[in-house]
Amino acid sequence: MNGKTGKGSAYGWLLQRITGIFLAFFLILHIQVLHFTRDWKIDFGLVTQRLESTGWVIFYLIFVPAGLFHAFNGAWQVIHDYRPHAGTVKAVKTLLWVLGIAISVWGYYLIFTFNKGA
Repeated sequence: MNGKTGKGSAYGWLLQRITGIFLAFFLILHIQVLHFTRDWKIDFGLVTQRLESTGWVIFYLIFVPAGLFHAFNGAWQVIHDYRPHAGTVKAVKTLLWVLGIAISVWGYYLIFTFNKGA
């Protein structure tokens, strides 16, 4: 068994922890804003109004890649635990990167679509 780890593993481990901290903060903020304010009434107008604020746009611009990295890096670590063959490793990494970039672009597109007025 090859027990070597590279720098990529260390960076992935560190970024997993950092994004986890960001996501914990975002979850607390999400619960506070959406569930303990506005008399529990959430509608499309309220969401679009929030997305017209620069602060919320910055919030979501950090949230989208942090959440995607955390999810896909976690999925990669689970797959990596099964020690797949080299070809499978390359295919899965490529798939995860393509999906991550595509979903990030889609998320940013939606954020900026709602933020036309700012």
